Amino acid sequence: MENIEYIIVGGPQHGQISRRPWKADSDTPLVASTCDGLQCRAAARRHSKVGTRYLLLHPKATGEQFLTMLVA
Repeated sequence: MENIEYIIVGGPQHGQISRRPWKADSDTPLVASTCDGLQCRAAARRHSKVGTRYLLLHPKATGEQFLTMLVA
């Protein structure tokens, strides 16, 4: 089990960075619930000097929000 970082894209917690333990070889998808009760699912993985961060897409996220987080 490893600790991963993820960013919520869209919704009320847009831009929030969180960490949690997750088994990479698990059959369970990477999902997080936001304060509005909707589930965000992994949509992309971003590599940077800081490390790897996953982008979790909120159902109400816009394309602009997603693209901005991809290049940020």
